[in-house]
Amino acid sequence: MTAKTLPLAPKLVQSDDALEQETIERWMKLDEQELMSISHIKRFTEYYEADPEFRKNVAIAPEQTVAQYNLKIPLAEIRWLWDAEFVKSQQSQDIPFPIALQRFIDYEEARERYFFRWRNNMPDSDPRFQAWRDRQIARGDSEIRKSHNAQILHAPVAFELTKGCSVGCSFCGISAPRFSDIFTYTAENAQLWREVLEVIKEICGPAAGTGFCYWATDPLDNPDYEQFVSDFHAILGAIPQMTTAQPMKYPARVRSLLKFSDSQGFSYHRFSILSLKILQNVYAEFSPEDLIRVGLVMQNKESLMNKAVAGRSWEKQKKAGEASDELAQSTIACVTGFLFNMVERSVKLISPCKADDRWPNGYRVYDRGNFETANDLKVLLERMITQQMPLEIRAEENLRFRRDLKHENLDDGFKLSTRFLTLKFRHRPLIKELGEAILKGDKTAAEIVANFEKLGVNATETYYSLNLMFNRGVLDDEPQPG
Repeated sequence: MTAKTLPLAPKLVQSDDALEQETIERWMKLDEQELMSISHIKRFTEYYEADPEFRKNVAIAPEQTVAQYNLKIPLAEIRWLWDAEFVKSQQSQDIPFPIALQRFIDYEEARERYFFRWRNNMPDSDPRFQAWRDRQIARGDSEIRKSHNAQILHAPVAFELTKGCSVGCSFCGISAPRFSDIFTYTAENAQLWREVLEVIKEICGPAAGTGFCYWATDPLDNPDYEQFVSDFHAILGAIPQMTTAQPMKYPARVRSLLKFSDSQGFSYHRFSILSLKILQNVYAEFSPEDLIRVGLVMQNKESLMNKAVAGRSWEKQKKAGEASDELAQSTIACVTGFLFNMVERSVKLISPCKADDRWPNGYRVYDRGNFETANDLKVLLERMITQQMPLEIRAEENLRFRRDLKHENLDDGFKLSTRFLTLKFRHRPLIKELGEAILKGDKTAAEIVANFEKLGVNATETYYSLNLMFNRGVLDDEPQPG
């Protein structure tokens, strides 16, 4: 949570200039004063999000509350975060926004940019994979809301190092199964692990480093997690981001992992906070400075954070008769690419989607398979890429629009819309008629092109229009579940 998401935070106008790599590197090395200032402001925003008592006390007695919680931040600065009347008075007097808060916001944006710099561009990756991923991201803009989709990393790969999760959160957005097995760091498994990482590096290029080593698992359930991370860093050049709901079960391990991560450059991890008691214990164990590069995901019931309606949360609402399409536009899935389970030696090709009856866990499964060796994996992934990731529309495939899109004709074309986004297709030869042909859903691309040739439209023109829709993610490519 950043200052910008506090309920009464002022809307700050940020520079449109991109934070280039040198700016990111500047925030990798904070001086002592910057470290203290940014980390204590960060802790304030965490308290505010998680704890209703803190929110109440800040409103009644801000100075005493800040002192009581040992937050080393000037009240005149921090009031900009929650006191709307104070902000108005400062702005009316042309009093500038505090430099310390601006540093905090700049730091948060640099952190986000660090992780998202490969989101829409995967240099050196297989071009088929890049194009497929771009289409999935485009689909997400209208299916799960553009603002939500913009916050999804769409990482190209994730690895499960256990089978199931020991935590068992009742609201788990991907319905993690019960913990049952571990991929241990034996000599044989370590060799396979390193070879798998090399294969993924070949396919994804440097963007493979944005992958991570958990999914429907908790990384700390694997006692050898640190050794797998060391190999990941050695081969992919990055420390995989860790999200754990067990920071206080293994505080020494966590502290060691954070220290190792910091020693290798800029990294960021997350703790899922399941209760205010856990939050209090985390704060007792780790200072604000210790957690400067750790995001706290406030999953406690008192938190202001809205939980995604997916997975177990979706199933619970369905049973209670509360599930609806509006609530279902949600997902916690953040991989558009390959999901591995190293215990099962399995891999799935997945992408986020809205949670619904067909995809209750908020992600589609396009393909799946198993492997025993790195060579098996190369063959499997090449088969998936060849079958699932064409660079252009296939002539022999039936074309139809996605099931969630509403089609409406325009005078010079047509539009497709969800409640989140409208896309218009206009100013192309017989584009309105082309939309109507696709809406019927009973013709292949080749048949549609042939029919439009009879109407005087060149095949190249029709294929261009079809591929335009294809790349915007509006044509149905939804796999069948199971």
